[in-house]
Amino acid sequence: MDDLVNEYNYQERDKSAIKPFNPSKIALAMAFVPSQLWERPYDVNEGLDRGTLFPSLDKPFLGGGNRYE
Repeated sequence: MDDLVNEYNYQERDKSAIKPFNPSKIALAMAFVPSQLWERPYDVNEGLDRGTLFPSLDKPFLGGGNRYE
């Protein structure tokens, strides 16, 4: 393991500089969810075919393959 560490010129941090971690003081996650305006939904059968009831959320899959090729 030391050979692998030295190969990447890894230097260990000074452990005395590490402060105690208190998980109760941090937020686990923050999300931004925009409001969705009400719209007339698809009928049930079309919604099942499309994977959503709402036309504005109907985002068909158009990809396939590596875009960096």
